[in-house]
Amino acid sequence: MKTTTILATIGSIMSLGGVSATCYGSGDDWPNTEEARSFVWDACYANGGMFTGNFAPRQAKSMCPRSGSRSLGLLFEVQNLNSNTGFDLGNDDCYNRLTNEIFGCGKGGESTVAGWRFKADPGNC
Repeated sequence: MKTTTILATIGSIMSLGGVSATCYGSGDDWPNTEEARSFVWDACYANGGMFTGNFAPRQAKSMCPRSGSRSLGLLFEVQNLNSNTGFDLGNDDCYNRLTNEIFGCGKGGESTVAGWRFKADPGNC
């Protein structure tokens, strides 16, 4: 009974939050996932990091650090999808969602969770 209740609750939350996720089927692979994770950590947690602070309504913030000997650009993007209100994205949410795209999708991907869009795409900048 508890498992059914928990699953029903999770399903309700996900349907209300508008969760969707896509892994890209083509493009470059991550040249170094740990280096990519480090870039995301800095962007989400460091003082003045690219994805810290307030996001205005519909605002997108992106960065394109270079990785590895090929100097491959790694596109990371976060967008507030709310058209009326600005928000400050939690540091943990920022980090967890973007690292999900790194480690869950070999060629990058994007997801929409609770009014936020997260994108990580190696070689697309």
